[in-house]
Amino acid sequence: MLINKYKPKNLNEIYGQSIPLEKLKDAILKKQPVLIHGKVGVGKTISVYTLANELNYEILEVNASDLRNKEQIQKVVINNIKQASLFGRDKIILIDEIDGINAEDRGGLTELLKELENSSYPIVITANDPWNSKFSLLRKKCKLIEFNVLDDKTTIIILNEIIKKENLDLDDALVKQIAIRSKGDARAAINDLNLAMLDKTAHLDEREKQETIFNILRTIFKTKDSEALRKVFDNSKENLDEIFLWIDENLAKDYSNEELAKAYYHLSKADIFRKRIIKQQYWRFLYYQNLLMSFGIALSKDYPSSKFTNYTRTQRLLKIWINNRKNIKRKEFINNLSPELHLSNKKLAKELQYMTFLKY
Repeated sequence: MLINKYKPKNLNEIYGQSIPLEKLKDAILKKQPVLIHGKVGVGKTISVYTLANELNYEILEVNASDLRNKEQIQKVVINNIKQASLFGRDKIILIDEIDGINAEDRGGLTELLKELENSSYPIVITANDPWNSKFSLLRKKCKLIEFNVLDDKTTIIILNEIIKKENLDLDDALVKQIAIRSKGDARAAINDLNLAMLDKTAHLDEREKQETIFNILRTIFKTKDSEALRKVFDNSKENLDEIFLWIDENLAKDYSNEELAKAYYHLSKADIFRKRIIKQQYWRFLYYQNLLMSFGIALSKDYPSSKFTNYTRTQRLLKIWINNRKNIKRKEFINNLSPELHLSNKKLAKELQYMTFLKY
């Protein structure tokens, strides 16, 4: 994957964030607690790792969703704050995706606030939206640093650097199109470039189709923006049944446990309305199907993940085709054998499971 191959190794390779990076470096050197925030894919987490590498700091990354109570904070964060580095180096405590911590969790956020003042190491926290009311005290205790949304020109520079290193021959119009569609998300742009590189023979329409499906999945799985969810299917040329299968295939990659159960509940309800539309031709049910496939699934999750997910094409149609081929072969075998055994096709079909010595 290009996203892993071309991770920045020094600060000069991080584009569009020179001022936030200076502020972050200054805060880390002063051992100040920092809350860095910005849109998904602008380089928050990778900037911390790159800066740690440049300063020769160790880094301990913790996902905020794992810090649900006081005991977990003490076990994961406090122990590492008190423990000196094995190699005598400074270290950074990185708490990623603070959006994932629940205000109702049993003391996790409260205990974390206490440790911000007691830590002898710099604590860096990342967030997509730090303005939630539950983070009001956190904002007061931390230095806030906003990472910029990348403009299209900057995204094109990033893509062209990779294209040059990979010795690719891609149309400038396609590169520009990828940059515009990423909407400032460098990670999404690089992954879309990866798709274009792997599928050079595909027509642009097919590439646009796949990108559109990926964007639909990102909107449903990774946002709670009511306006975006309301319009998620409006401008899509994709078959709604195909989108349904893509959602079914990839749902478990972004959801787990109770959230996954809720999401599948809404997807199953959408499937009921889908079948009623097919059977009764009552197209008003399409509104409910769309609502359940977008809002229903999106709101099943308390805090959407900002991490990149590699969505894959549904395998269900292939499995159905393989199964159908097996059934066709089985029926042909029964049709040919039943006269020889003086059995009806129905009788032979029932008895065949016991005739394990027969191969077909």
